[in-house]
Amino acid sequence: MERRNFIKQCGLLGASCLGLSLFIESCGATHYVQGIASNNRLQINKSDFIILKKDKTTFRKYIITKLENSDCPIVVYRFSENNFSALLLRCTHQGNELNVNGDMLTCSAHGSEFSNKGDVIQGPAEQKLKSFPVTTDEKNIYIQLAA
Repeated sequence: MERRNFIKQCGLLGASCLGLSLFIESCGATHYVQGIASNNRLQINKSDFIILKKDKTTFRKYIITKLENSDCPIVVYRFSENNFSALLLRCTHQGNELNVNGDMLTCSAHGSEFSNKGDVIQGPAEQKLKSFPVTTDEKNIYIQLAA
């Protein structure tokens, strides 16, 4: 193998490894939690949003929780200490499960995109995502699942 081709292949391999490591790191950002469901209400600890690194406290933007009797999970976004939104990760176009990409929710089936408040950004979906009323106290978040 010529030196030039060897260096080129090594550079491509290094770039591939870097890209793969960034991809794996981005996958680790999603945090799944198990809430406590009772009386049509789901309880999640606020502490599930906390990230402690070297004596520094930061907060996750969102967490995902799955209900036993539901085919799609719920994403819970944190906007401030007591401001949260809970959205069913089901596309309003044809019911496919959505992917969470930071503040955007996307449907891999037909390309619909939604904001972290459930608003349609791009179709073919035309309706907002199903959202749930959220209340909080000092330690917990309560998601009202049914009226």
